[in-house]
This record gives sequence, C-alpha cells and structure tokens, in this order.
Amino acid sequence: MVDIEKAKNLSKKALLSVVSDQQDIIADQANRISTLETQMSAINEQLNWLTELQNLYNRSQFGSKSEVTVIPEQLSIFDFDSDMETIQPKEDGEVKKTETVTYQRKVKKNTGKDIRDLPTTTVLHDLEDKTCPACGGKLRKISENITHRELIHHKESFEVVVHVQPVYTCDKCYATWKKTSGYYTPAPFFKAEVPEAIIPKSYASPSILSEIINNKFNKALPLYRQEMAYEQLGIKLSRQTMSKWLIKLYDMYFIKIQEYMHRKLLKCEYIQADESTIQVLHVPDKSPTSKTYMWVYVTGRSEKEQFVIYKYEPGRNYEYAINYLKGFKGILETDGYGAYDNIEGLSIHAGCWAHTRRKFHEAYEALGSGADKTTTASFKLETIINKLFKIEDEMNKADYDYNKILETRKEKSSKIVDEFFNEVQEVNNRAVKGTHLYKAIQYSINQEAKLRKFLEDGRIELSTNRVENKVRPFTIGRKNYLFFNTVDGAEAGGAIYSILESAKMNKLLTYDYMEYLLEQLTVIDIDDETQLEGIMPWSKELPKELYISQK
Repeated sequence: MVDIEKAKNLSKKALLSVVSDQQDIIADQANRISTLETQMSAINEQLNWLTELQNLYNRSQFGSKSEVTVIPEQLSIFDFDSDMETIQPKEDGEVKKTETVTYQRKVKKNTGKDIRDLPTTTVLHDLEDKTCPACGGKLRKISENITHRELIHHKESFEVVVHVQPVYTCDKCYATWKKTSGYYTPAPFFKAEVPEAIIPKSYASPSILSEIINNKFNKALPLYRQEMAYEQLGIKLSRQTMSKWLIKLYDMYFIKIQEYMHRKLLKCEYIQADESTIQVLHVPDKSPTSKTYMWVYVTGRSEKEQFVIYKYEPGRNYEYAINYLKGFKGILETDGYGAYDNIEGLSIHAGCWAHTRRKFHEAYEALGSGADKTTTASFKLETIINKLFKIEDEMNKADYDYNKILETRKEKSSKIVDEFFNEVQEVNNRAVKGTHLYKAIQYSINQEAKLRKFLEDGRIELSTNRVENKVRPFTIGRKNYLFFNTVDGAEAGGAIYSILESAKMNKLLTYDYMEYLLEQLTVIDIDDETQLEGIMPWSKELPKELYISQK
C-alpha cells in the first residue's frame, strides 16, 4: 500500500520548492525593473538637462530678456583712440606684416572750411591802468599779440574767438633804459594777463571739448561719425585731432582727478565693485585679441559723496583688486567673484541677492514652455528671494534710516533668509549635477555667509545693481565700438567715464558740467586738493545752473 502521509509530505516539499522558485523569479524581475527604472531616470535627467540647454539657447537667440547680464565677449566703447588707426590680427594673435604701395591719383577738392573762415569774435585782454608803474608816465602801445584761437561751440553754431593781447611800453623809461642799460637788459614791456588755453598750442576750447566728450561717452557717437557731422556743418575737424585732444586732457588733468577720486574711495565706509571685459589692440606682451578689463568701483547709497571710478587693468587676477583697494577698511559688496576674497582688512564682504535670484531664474526659464514651472524648486526659491526684495522696496519708499532698516531686516528678512537656505539644503539632496538648478544651489551654498551680511548693517544694499548700472553705460554702445587702440586710450576712457557718470550720480548736466570743469582746470591749482574739491561732481560749491531742473 501507498504510504499516504509520506506522499503528503513529498507534495508539500514539492509545492514549497515551486513557490520558492517563483519567489526568486519575482525578486529577480523586481530587481531588473528597479534597474531599468534607475536607467530610465538617468536618461530622463540627461534629456531634461539637454532640454534646458536648448531652451536657454533659444531664449538667448529669440526671446526677451528680463535680466541683463554682463556678456564676456561684449564690445566696448572705450575706444576714442581706435579711430586713429587699426591693425589686422592673424588667427594666432600676431600682427600681419604689411607693405606700402605708392601710386598717383588726382588731388581731391577740399570742400571743408578752415576755422579762419568762420565768424570771428575778438576778445581784447587790455591793461586797465596804462601808466608806467615805475615813473608814472603814459604807456604807448607798440604791438599786439594773438596768443591763441579757440573753436567755440554754441550747441547749434560755431564761431572762432581770437584772443588778442596788446603790448605796451613807456617811452620815458625806454629812453632812460636805452641810454643807461644798452641792449643787454630787457626793455620795459607791459601786457595784461590772458587765460591759459585748455590744451596749449591748439584751438580746442572747453565748449568744443565738452561737445566731443558728451557725444562720444554719453551718446555713444564714435569720433568718425562726429567727424562726418562736423563736415556737414562745414567744419574741418578730423578724428585724429579729436583723439589727440582727449588723450591730452587725460595726461594734463583727468589722471589727477581720477587719482584724487581713488584717494577718496579708500576713505569710504561702503562701496560696490564689478568688472567687465574690453579689448585693447596694443597691450604689451598680449595679442590684439586678448581680453582686458575695466574694473568699476562705486560708492554705496549711504556715502555722503557719490561717485564712481572706472579703472583699466590688463587682467582679472586678484592682484588688481588687492592693489587698488589696498588700505580700504570698509564694507565691500560684490557678485561673488573670488578675486575680492583676497582683500585684507575689510570690515564686511557682502554678497548679491540679485545674482542669486538670477541663477534660479535661469533654471526656471530653462524648463521650457511645456512644463508646469510653478511647481519647480527653482520657482519656489526665486519666489522666496522676491519676498526679500519686496521688503526692501517698501522701506526704500521712505527716507533712509539705516537703523530702522536693520531692525526691519532682523524682524522680517532674517526669517525669509533662513527659509531660503533650509529649502536650498533640501533641494541640494536631489538636484542633478550639471543642471542650472544644481549650479544655482551650489552658488547659494558657497555664498551663504556673504548673502547673510546685509542682516548685520542697514547700509548694505540687497544687490550690486548699483554698480551693475554703472557698468551698463559702456556696454550700450557696443554695436558702435569694437576696441581701443592703446592702453593710454583705455585709461583715458576710464577717467572720462569716471567724471561723466559721477556727474550723473549728482544730478548734473553732463555737457554743462564738463564745460565748467574744463574752464576751471586752467584757473585752479590742480595739485591743491582744497581747490580741486571745489569743482568735483559732489561739491556743494558748483553753480546751480549746472544741475538738472527738478521741475
């Protein structure tokens, strides 16, 4: 007989074996599914990253831009001496060799007018007292000196002013001198003082120089276009002449003004800094295609004296920031560029929330139009930052009281900052490397200490928009300007922008202030800081008519 119990036991074992085998198969299938899901997730992440890049590219090419950023390859308008000559660079950066070819051609008819053909006004610088200071005799005019001519700009017309200086002698003294002294000592001559020309041995005047500067640096009008405009008015004024005038102004005056502004900057309590690329063709030990930089330093809103300095440097290394800000002990606010971290002696180094928000905005825009952006981490983090700006905007509507601003920040903004960085840490655990969101998260983490600094001092602004707005003027004209020719031109351009943009910060009319400044520079002792202070853009001694009307 068959052992029923034994058969039952064998059936149970077989059944358990089958079940176990099935469980192993199911587990193996689950592992395979999990592996496939992981691979699919990685593929989707790569696809999302490539989609971000494509969306950002399309937006940069065809879309509108709500944030204006500094483009590394931006063109510069610091180039007034580039109108004089150009060179052709090879691909390897070396200058092409050229040969001179001579040929004959007909002489073109000169259609321009010389300045001597323009309406002329004579200004007589005469002596008021025409009696001899030695003997009391009457002076007799023996000649006249034309000391110099000036091309005067009247905004809509031109004229030439001829400065004439009568020369006098005393016949009585002359006769005595002739008998007793012979011809070995000077004869007694007398003449009135004549104002110095702004540029010796030239017909440049403060008015025409102000017009050239205002057109070039305020209206982004290149010198070659100005040359054509003057030609239409019947004036022969070449770009080479204008370029030489501007560089001469820098050598004689503007360099000293910029150096004085630098000394003032080092004494400030709060400044912002930024930098932007420019191209200079003739830089020692550099190819014509090399990048050089204009470093921009602007005083904070809390500073009594408002001004900005544009300083040309051949590179972007940290040594340039260290050397220029050596001795500065106040608050410095930057966009996170590491060069400024090496400056010693700063009381506070603050970061920029606008740059932080911009990075999340780029991540948000990179998602494309098909995604639900409002549910993304980038949208949430950008929204949190916007709360900080809203608080600042509400406070800025009232008079600045930096103690009250600090109190409000500690009461309201500090909670929002904590919320932001808590969310940043949470998102960092799942952000995919290489994506714009990941880069924005890493920037925020690295800059956290600097971004929190505005909670320590009410004077610190939430962003570096103040200095970015001062970088913008020389990027506006980038379609009109390509480079400047020499380092001298770049340095002169920086000095001129320092004066013009500082004038704007103090609500001055740029043309009128520049004309006034140039007029005063021939009268004062520019090496006397007390006299120089009286004509600076922030001076309270400036004539009222130089200011923009507040009506």
